[in-house]
Amino acid sequence: MSNNQLALIYLLIFLALSIVLKLFGIIDFTSVELIGYALIFYGITLVYTSFGNKQTVILFIGSSLFLVGLILFLINNYEFTNSKEIIFPSLLLIIGINFLMLFFDDPTRKGYLAISLTSIISAIIVTTLLGSITVKTFFTSIINIGDKYWPIVLIAAGLIILLSREYKRKP
Repeated sequence: MSNNQLALIYLLIFLALSIVLKLFGIIDFTSVELIGYALIFYGITLVYTSFGNKQTVILFIGSSLFLVGLILFLINNYEFTNSKEIIFPSLLLIIGINFLMLFFDDPTRKGYLAISLTSIISAIIVTTLLGSITVKTFFTSIINIGDKYWPIVLIAAGLIILLSREYKRKP
């Protein structure tokens, strides 16, 4: 069984456990949040399996999936005055972080670092100019998210530990 097939199996386990926890009232989330969790988990898995193996496309896709999942999660849990205002800065940040990951994977490619820094700085400037996020609302939302979603974090951590053990066993 390939690493990607194994990751899909663990993703299905993650989704099943999340749905069971929702049915029993332990956690409360929307379908969009569940998709966000799935993207976060699968993105982490793809990054984990491709990083250091010169699999540039899979690394780029994995980090993109993770970050899009994170954006979905934040949009559903963070109190944005207008969530449409964060789409463009989010795209810039995703591009910047993706190219930063590619640079970390192959530090000889200095162009990746230049694209990354340009995109990340642009995202910060655009977010600052829009003024849609304040420090107070950010920390308030982080505390609320932590109170509400700690079981999901535990499930994800457990599955990541299982994945890392399984990947270490493979030659």
